[in-house]
Amino acid sequence: MIIIRPFDPWRGRLCTCPSKFSFDPYTGCEHGCLYCYASSYVRRFHECRPKRDLLRLVRGDVARLPDNALISMSNSSDPYPPMEQDMRLTRRCLEEFQGRNLRILVITKSDLVLRDLDLLRGLRCAVTLTITTLDDDLARKLEPGAPPPSRRLDAVEKLSSEGIMVGVRVDPIIPYLNDEGLMDLLKEIRDAGAIHVTSSTFKPRPDSWARIGMVFPDVAERLRPLYFQDGERIGRSRYLPRPMRFRLMKMIADGCRELGLTFACCREGFVELNTGASCDGSHLIPARPYLSEDRE
Repeated sequence: MIIIRPFDPWRGRLCTCPSKFSFDPYTGCEHGCLYCYASSYVRRFHECRPKRDLLRLVRGDVARLPDNALISMSNSSDPYPPMEQDMRLTRRCLEEFQGRNLRILVITKSDLVLRDLDLLRGLRCAVTLTITTLDDDLARKLEPGAPPPSRRLDAVEKLSSEGIMVGVRVDPIIPYLNDEGLMDLLKEIRDAGAIHVTSSTFKPRPDSWARIGMVFPDVAERLRPLYFQDGERIGRSRYLPRPMRFRLMKMIADGCRELGLTFACCREGFVELNTGASCDGSHLIPARPYLSEDRE
């Protein structure tokens, strides 16, 4: 059984991700984000559970990976769900990556990643944290099981101060919900030490659309014609009208440029706005591991 497998964007014509491997230590996620797309293809997604026989499978896969392989963890299930605090499976996988010529991109919404700073320093790695709003109350509704944005910003600051390259995913942008105050969010991201921003608009599937409607019925009513009348369907997702998506992405791109951040949009089709060398932040991964003498 292969557990570290080539990243498959479902042949999405708007995906600009570099060639990489995808790895999820857990199946499902406890963060319960309303906008999550992975719940549309992972059964019982909100019941997080560890992969069976994980470490044996990881050891076998790592031995077969090509030199300089890029591993993105995780693209579906957060590698730092609350149960990781006790199970420590992600940590043990990072230990397996030590001493190998691999590039590791950690994608998370959790400040629990700080626990593993000692391991991250010894890897060729970068970390991207998702922060969708500065409003802790709004985040509590949007991402009920995830740490509040204030703690994620603290994690960005700590990681960057320790020499770890950090990007932030301002993703997704949902009109009438978290599209206000984005410049303030970008400033906080910059001040915390991040250097790259990836962003995209909300692309609902039936299950995520239903969740937004249950928690934010008034917002869903305003969004309905944008997605289902004026927007379009691409693959399995609904998209906002292209001019509206472009305005939102350009607003963030312009803000990043003003603040000295690189920018890329995710599955939007506006590559002309991108200033980062990769959309996912993998270009932040250094040529060699972080070493303590780098700080001297």
